Amino acid sequence: MILVTIHRLMLLVISPFLRSDCKVRLFRYLTGSSLLMLSLLIATCSSLTAATVELPLVLRSQILQNALQDSITPGPDRKATLFDKDLNNYFHIADPQLTIRDGEPHFRCNIAAGVGFESLGVLPSAVKWNGSIEMELAFYVDDQWQLRYRIKDSRIYDEKGGQAVLTSFVWNLSRRFLYPLLEKFSFDLSLPRKEILELLRNSVAQEDLTLLEATLNTIAVGKLQANANGIVVPLLLFVAEQEPLPSLPAQQPLTLEEIEGLQNLFEPLDAFLVFVVKSAGADFSDPQLRSQLFDLLITSRYKLLAILAGESPVDNADPLRTLFIEVWRQLRSIIESSTGQASQEQEQLLRYMTFINAGDALLALDEAAPQLSMHITTDGLRRLARMLQPEYKDDPLRFDWEIDPDLRNLLNFLPPPEPSSSVPTLGARLLDILVGTAHADETIPLTVAEVSKRLSNWVPTVPELEEYGFLIAQLLHNASLAQIKNAGLSPEYAQIYQNLVPATAMIESCWRQFELNGDQVVCIRSKSGSLGMMQINQHVWRGFYSIERLKADVIYNIQAGTEILMRYFKENGLKIAEKSGKPFYAARAAYAAYNAGPQAARRFIKSGSAREKQVDDRLWKFYQGFAAGEIANLKTCSVGNATP
Repeated sequence: MILVTIHRLMLLVISPFLRSDCKVRLFRYLTGSSLLMLSLLIATCSSLTAATVELPLVLRSQILQNALQDSITPGPDRKATLFDKDLNNYFHIADPQLTIRDGEPHFRCNIAAGVGFESLGVLPSAVKWNGSIEMELAFYVDDQWQLRYRIKDSRIYDEKGGQAVLTSFVWNLSRRFLYPLLEKFSFDLSLPRKEILELLRNSVAQEDLTLLEATLNTIAVGKLQANANGIVVPLLLFVAEQEPLPSLPAQQPLTLEEIEGLQNLFEPLDAFLVFVVKSAGADFSDPQLRSQLFDLLITSRYKLLAILAGESPVDNADPLRTLFIEVWRQLRSIIESSTGQASQEQEQLLRYMTFINAGDALLALDEAAPQLSMHITTDGLRRLARMLQPEYKDDPLRFDWEIDPDLRNLLNFLPPPEPSSSVPTLGARLLDILVGTAHADETIPLTVAEVSKRLSNWVPTVPELEEYGFLIAQLLHNASLAQIKNAGLSPEYAQIYQNLVPATAMIESCWRQFELNGDQVVCIRSKSGSLGMMQINQHVWRGFYSIERLKADVIYNIQAGTEILMRYFKENGLKIAEKSGKPFYAARAAYAAYNAGPQAARRFIKSGSAREKQVDDRLWKFYQGFAAGEIANLKTCSVGNATP
């Protein structure tokens, strides 16, 4: 009877931590079983102990410094009068500083103090002192989620930084006026805590919310840590262990329907990243940061293409997860390197602090507790985006295919120049080309309206290839010269770029914009969404160019392609060429980036995949042909007499 009672008591204690199937099996042991058997059974069920997950909440020193200064010296001169009885009795502080040394927070400020009294009712006797005080602090979080600190130790120094003597009245004034002021200071952690919890709630399915809420209700604060960057407040969650998630079957090639579904699924992530890039680019005017944000945006889109093409694995349960993790790690690194500067407003620093900590918390919990079934959801991304702009009225995840002027301007994409109307007719200029009167170093003006009309929906037949080829060659030539003029390249690199443009158009489309699909003329489009002659990918360059014009307008497509190519030529090609001492590397690096994103710029130097090597070698063959003065062979899609 006693044994059964013990069994029942143990069941009452451990039952909340067990799966239902374990509870059923335990009831079978309520009678006639030993405690040893009961213990063994418990060990085979889900663990009775909760796993502790730590979500680090990082508070940068600059944020805490700003908050402290605003609290005790709110004026622009960073001075405060804590006591002022008369000219001889006062206590002033100035220039408070919060620093972290050897893992410990320290406070320091300048002091001007005085004490005086009347001597024999005739002459005043006064002592005036100037120096500084330094305190060693211990931070803690109270039950209202306010970060506070206690004063552990303090020292007073004279104006020269030496140990002060005869300062008892300074100590008295400090303890009376400064100590209470400092110990009253608090930094509110309830808002970032709330944002983190709401983000986590928005990142699970409805059926998993109960388990998550049970976990969030256990939130507690761990031991605070200090490092060179600031204070780390560990948020501790206790997660009941569950059965391991079943392994997923091997990935099969995506069908067209699945590719379309994945494209739709990734749209919120792309919209989120555009919103963050625009927000951070507007908040931080650093050109290098904007360049890094551009590379991140474009690289993430190229990775999406690799997923859609079946070249990168995708998590069938949560396809966004892998790409989001990669994007987030790079994004937080870019933002972290730019925040914390003294010139930035405190409100801005707080927004980015909350944003980074919330995203980190989501990934930390996802990695440490997969049984909670955290996902990258549209609601979660929307919540995370609004942390950067709480007052933003529209949907931060709004997705469309229109040109985004703000995005273009922010990332230094200038609008294309308007064509001149006072140019010769196409017929006259084309005749000049055919008889060889054009000069290679001059831009030959062509009437845009006539060129567009002639090229519209033109799928050239073999007899038309010579006329078509001359016309496209001139358009590529004109577009390259326009880019060279804007870029200010040296003559050597200008010539390299000029040869690269037709080579790029050749490898991308064999200089074609349109093709026949049955009896219909359609824009050439790759499986991943690359359009027209220069194969501008609609996913990668969403917001930068008009998708419809890329499809319908050959001239616009060429202008877009040469603009992108020049950007990679300057940002990637020139750097690699100058570092290697090989100028022609500029062409190879620029095209590698054009083909697969900025991260691929050096792939032709190091051994890549067989497919990548084949592409790079083919481009190089075309480039060498144009550099040698050979012409395009559109019948064989080659340059000169070489095989394609």
